[in-house]
Amino acid sequence: MSNEILGGRYNLTDSIIRQTQRLNSDPTGKAKEAGTNAGGRSFQEILNEQLKEGLSFSKHANQRTEERNITITESDMSRLADACDRAQQKGIKDALIVMNDSAFIVNATNKVVITVVDKNEMKSNVFTNIDGALFV
Repeated sequence: MSNEILGGRYNLTDSIIRQTQRLNSDPTGKAKEAGTNAGGRSFQEILNEQLKEGLSFSKHANQRTEERNITITESDMSRLADACDRAQQKGIKDALIVMNDSAFIVNATNKVVITVVDKNEMKSNVFTNIDGALFV
């Protein structure tokens, strides 16, 4: 692919390759090893670390937590992660976890909180597409 620039030929592909090489090189000018980040860890190492850490919140769950002024402590996170592990052991894929004054819809397989509901909304809410419920 070429574009006419200032009467000469400009090869866009070469430009993209040069830009990619520049971004992938470190300050010493040596290209980084494929699959590693600036810290030298591979994507797989970072992914495995994240999976070991346990429960994460989806963007939607984070928004709902902020909107509904729901505070989640480290202790709550630990209890949620334990409940998620128990749900996995029982073969539950999508769980409703009721804890304190909140309800959490959790994808136990991926250990991701999908949404969060406070006690006021629990009364008028219908929970669908869940395989099981845990009361913590």
